[in-house]
Amino acid sequence: MKIESILDISGCKLKMTAGNRNQAMEMMAGLLAENPAAANTSRQALLEGMLQREELGTTAVGNGVAVPHCRLDEMKGFALALSVCGKGVNWNSLDGRSVHIIAAIAGPSDATEEHLRLLAGTARVLGNGRARYELLNSETEFAMREAFLYHLSPVTASQKKKCRKKLLIMVLQEEKTYNDVMELFLEMGVEGAVTVSSEMMGPMLSNVPIFADFMDVLGRSRPEPRLVLVLVPESDIDGTVSAVEGITGDLDNHRGACIIVLDTLSVRGSLETL
Repeated sequence: MKIESILDISGCKLKMTAGNRNQAMEMMAGLLAENPAAANTSRQALLEGMLQREELGTTAVGNGVAVPHCRLDEMKGFALALSVCGKGVNWNSLDGRSVHIIAAIAGPSDATEEHLRLLAGTARVLGNGRARYELLNSETEFAMREAFLYHLSPVTASQKKKCRKKLLIMVLQEEKTYNDVMELFLEMGVEGAVTVSSEMMGPMLSNVPIFADFMDVLGRSRPEPRLVLVLVPESDIDGTVSAVEGITGDLDNHRGACIIVLDTLSVRGSLETL
């Protein structure tokens, strides 16, 4: 999937003005329709597809960002449109803020994994404060497109037919960190990650009689840690760990997240991403 062709300059719009969410989505449908991938898809079909998706729940994810999207049989490939609304649009966002940046995505109905990967990458870029600042302060559509592509490009995973793999084990205590890492893996094309729910020592020790007088500490409610197991090509380990630290910060100075990398004697078989 070449993002440069998905986000055509004709699909970028600065200083877009819309009185409400539906007007904004109608304009985004018009931008998507300019993409060659939507040659067989009408503007109205794109709008209706995005509105139907919106009925499932708001696509305004917070921080002034909305990512409306749809899947349509008529789409020949993926199309992405990007706009900035200086005055903001009321979109029933998760944090109650007006939307100033809109990224709309349309793709084929049968390309679920690619669609999810593009959504995850777009959400990661627009969740980056620096990227949002650059988009909002772009002086031309070309500059806005280049800023988006620059922030989207760093995270990739190499695709190799056959190479030695290592077992990467992560323990993540915070729900948001876990969700962000799963989005990152989806975007990178990391396959077969397995998640196991677990418990910390405190709740278990609270059942031991000798520690009964420490119930107020040991029995305290804490986030349920997640154990993530995934096989990663040896050459991708450093890049994967670095990408995760882009979410957690320096793991040597972060409490609540841990990564262990183990050599594997033998690996047979594989797991699907979804």
